[in-house]
Amino acid sequence: MKDKRLFFGCFAKSLLISVLLWGVAMGAMLWLNYRWSETDIISQQYELPNAIVQGETKFTIPTPSEEGYLTWQKDETSVMLTMNSCDTLKKYGGQFFVRVYDDEGERLGQSQMLAGYGSIFQEDGTADGYFLLFDPVLTDEQQIETARILNRYPDQHFFWIGEERNGDQLDEIELTGWKEGEVIYVRTLTLLYGEERVVLANSDADLFPGSAPQTFQAYDVEFFSALTGRGGPGKRLEQYRTLEAGVDAVETDNPRWTLGQSSIVYYGGGNARLWDTGVHPVASNYYLPGDYLLAGLEPAALITLGAAVALALFTAWLETRAIRRERAFVRGAAHELKTPLAVLRTHAEALREDIDPAKRQEYLGIVVEESDRMAALVGSLMDLAKLESGGKLQREPLDLTAVVENCAARLALPAAQQGIELRTQLAPASLLGDRLRLEEVVDNLADNALRHCIPGGTVTIALTQKGRGVRLTVDNDGDPIPPEQLNRLFEPFFRGDQGRSRAEGGAGLGLSIVRAAVLAHGGRCWAVNRTGGVTFTVVLPGLQLEK
Repeated sequence: MKDKRLFFGCFAKSLLISVLLWGVAMGAMLWLNYRWSETDIISQQYELPNAIVQGETKFTIPTPSEEGYLTWQKDETSVMLTMNSCDTLKKYGGQFFVRVYDDEGERLGQSQMLAGYGSIFQEDGTADGYFLLFDPVLTDEQQIETARILNRYPDQHFFWIGEERNGDQLDEIELTGWKEGEVIYVRTLTLLYGEERVVLANSDADLFPGSAPQTFQAYDVEFFSALTGRGGPGKRLEQYRTLEAGVDAVETDNPRWTLGQSSIVYYGGGNARLWDTGVHPVASNYYLPGDYLLAGLEPAALITLGAAVALALFTAWLETRAIRRERAFVRGAAHELKTPLAVLRTHAEALREDIDPAKRQEYLGIVVEESDRMAALVGSLMDLAKLESGGKLQREPLDLTAVVENCAARLALPAAQQGIELRTQLAPASLLGDRLRLEEVVDNLADNALRHCIPGGTVTIALTQKGRGVRLTVDNDGDPIPPEQLNRLFEPFFRGDQGRSRAEGGAGLGLSIVRAAVLAHGGRCWAVNRTGGVTFTVVLPGLQLEK
């Protein structure tokens, strides 16, 4: 429970800092996005109306008679206005509505909710381009359903015979409707992917009473929809109607605008404007959501927020582990010093009394012994602190094989006295390192193996070098280490067997010094269980051996 409270306390603090930093970064990104988008938004909302009033508009789909310029035929105009306006402000989640008039104020066309352009097969097998108009026959509910289907293909609303999507090939594009000039008023439109039928328009409207709709086969078709994109079809349909009503209102509020007055701009509610100037009068209206500055930043915002939370979790974990380690270190040091200090105090108080000289010498010997033990402990702590703080090593070219041989020679007698066989399997190995620190590494690992080897067992010290990697293994027969303790063996003052006395088990700093020395040399170390024993492994960067 205490550990959980500690972790959540650290996490709350780290999360607050991470979120504050994330907020500052997002604020900077929003400011930069605003500075960039401000110019882009102004450009987009004026580009099409300015081009129309100046009579210089080239549209997405060329018309045969004008080499790319609008012929201003009704309904054709509506389709081409849709082609050139449906993507205006869409990346910001906005919408754009435009309406064009002749010089007497009659409407020539306006941007639609859905329009298209397709190559329709003729009787001679050729394909001619036609404008596709949907708004006159589709209800609002049908418009929403079509937009939902098109939203499945957010990157491309262009379909052609033979294309493949999701593993299926488009075999046929079938539509029914009424053809007048270059315009087909679409009643139904179906894409056939094998056995699957994707219905993009399905109306029973009778747009031309007394005239039956024709059936057409298309080679390709491209859709232009004002209802696809951010916000969803339902919301975008509602906004389309609002924009249309705004343009209607600016017409109604200015009944004299058609009298041919030049260079006059009428302003309506919201963003509605009407230009009575130039080649063709034009009205427009646009909408931007309040969160348009986040357009394009949503993935970055979510990813960076997730990274901030992950960083807070990781920081909290590191801080909690460091605090636990510090507390364990303090408890371990206090525990190790408590007993010798108590012994020193007891015998010092006894020495103040008039005691037998023989006892006095015995007590003084104990005082010196306990003082030496504390000095050794303090010395080990200082060595560990120096290594972990990045203390400078006295590096020199070193024959590690000789270091291991010397260690094995020193331990041969203690091993024999305990009935333990000491084996060495040493290959030539050299590295650039601190002799004293590496001798300490070998001695501590070997001494640890002897202490935990079973009577009559074997301790094996092996040394190999492959390329520039030096591997030292110290293996002993004995009981396996509980798996949950393997990762804690190198912690200061940690003893796997809590019942082991200090005389038998040491202070618990030997393996900590091993890890710190190995890390200081740029290496790594670990311990694993094997059947009937334990193996400690150290890997160090070595020098290239001469061949």
